[in-house]
Amino acid sequence: MIVYATGFDAITGSFDRIDIRGASGAKLKEKWRAALETFLGIQVADFPNMFMCIGPHTALGNIPRSAEYNVLWITNLIQYMRQHGYTYVVPRPEAVEGWTSFVLKAGEGLLSNDVDSWMTGINQNVEGKQTRIIARYSGSAPGFRAKANAVATEGYRELEMC
Repeated sequence: MIVYATGFDAITGSFDRIDIRGASGAKLKEKWRAALETFLGIQVADFPNMFMCIGPHTALGNIPRSAEYNVLWITNLIQYMRQHGYTYVVPRPEAVEGWTSFVLKAGEGLLSNDVDSWMTGINQNVEGKQTRIIARYSGSAPGFRAKANAVATEGYRELEMC
């Protein structure tokens, strides 16, 4: 049996296929082409009320368990917003910068980030996917959860809500 897998476009591919636009009108695909930046792999600056359950820069591993945690975190955030009368949430630019820097630092020195693969954003079969990026959080799931839990415990200071 021969199986050809020629169209696989992981990490950002599913988001690239939708014309997602931020509050300023910027396209998510173009924003990420310039620089892949997120907050907790769950939100993107300038894209209010957009939540990703398994986006770039989030904890990977057992995907159903990772997605389940992210869904719970997002649900708790939405409940917090409802309790406080907020209808709009977007990460603050400094929070995005901080998380993205943390993700890049966690990936330093890992051989898995020094190869061309779908995990590093390279896919020779997809236009625009020939530049290596750090597309995944390389730390532990407990470490990710501790950081995300701290954001919630401290009242979501990293997020702008109104």
